[in-house]
Amino acid sequence: MNKILTILFLLSTIISCSSVSKAPKNLEEILDRAETTSSLVGRRILKTSRSMITNKEIIIGGCWDYINTVYDRAGFLENQRTTIFKSKLKGPYLKTTRIEPGDWLYYVNHSYSNTEHSAIFVAWTDEENHVALMVSYMGENKKRPAEYKRYTISNIYNVIRARD
Repeated sequence: MNKILTILFLLSTIISCSSVSKAPKNLEEILDRAETTSSLVGRRILKTSRSMITNKEIIIGGCWDYINTVYDRAGFLENQRTTIFKSKLKGPYLKTTRIEPGDWLYYVNHSYSNTEHSAIFVAWTDEENHVALMVSYMGENKKRPAEYKRYTISNIYNVIRARD
């Protein structure tokens, strides 16, 4: 029974880090604007993730491992991170007005069987409908680098923010 539960847990982790829609055509413009208008902390995270994506870096593990690496490389180790909202997968959920570029979001991935996923918030592409550009890492031992993708992030249940 324990082996079955372990396998189910691993499969759900693999599935939860899968992808959704592609990045928009004006990606560079969105990235430049997000970096320019974000806080200094957010800017460091966005620039670090942009560099890792440009260099097509592969990190062993899933979405959590990738984002943790981005934060570490940007200079924000675990003791320099604050959880600004914490709930459960089933809610309650954060009001999206509280998120900032560079935030590490855990949310319900509506485009992939309503599983959990974590990614870095970059910018809104359709704020009214809660569609955001995110730094997303599939993981799953697929040896694919992170990408910028759009997700509907209406059900955010955990937010981590770096701090100086």
